[in-house]
Amino acid sequence: MKTSRHLLLSAVLMLLLAGPAPAQEPLAWESLSSEQQALLSGAEAGWSNLAPAQQARLAAGSERWLALSPEQRDRARGRFQRWQQLTPEQRQNLREQFQRFQSMDPADKQRVRQQFQRFRRLSPDQRQKIRQRWMRLTPEQRQRLQQERQRRLQQNR
Repeated sequence: MKTSRHLLLSAVLMLLLAGPAPAQEPLAWESLSSEQQALLSGAEAGWSNLAPAQQARLAAGSERWLALSPEQRDRARGRFQRWQQLTPEQRQNLREQFQRFQSMDPADKQRVRQQFQRFRRLSPDQRQKIRQRWMRLTPEQRQRLQQERQRRLQQNR
């Protein structure tokens, strides 16, 4: 039970990474709903020591978590477990990729989303072949491919 609660709290904390941190007054523990308190029970002892912005992020994150369907929660738990299994280098790489994506203009973001959806529609065998082909490329070949793709994207603008 403690492990699942710890995973749940961790998942809520991960959800908060994407949310804004509004500046406000400290949030009293008692002002949280009983469901929020149960979800955030691991933070209760140190709640008053948290910065108001952290309290607000936790409260907002717990509201988002509680609004998820059971299936959505299961998917979030699975993503968090996969995240925990990554090496620090893999996590850093993903953070950098996310930052690059966030800095793209909306049209480029849409193109990336469309390409990703096309990739997901491929059969598992086709996706595996593409991954294997990519892994066989040298770093120089990968870089050339990425530069060529970037050049084509800029031409299409």
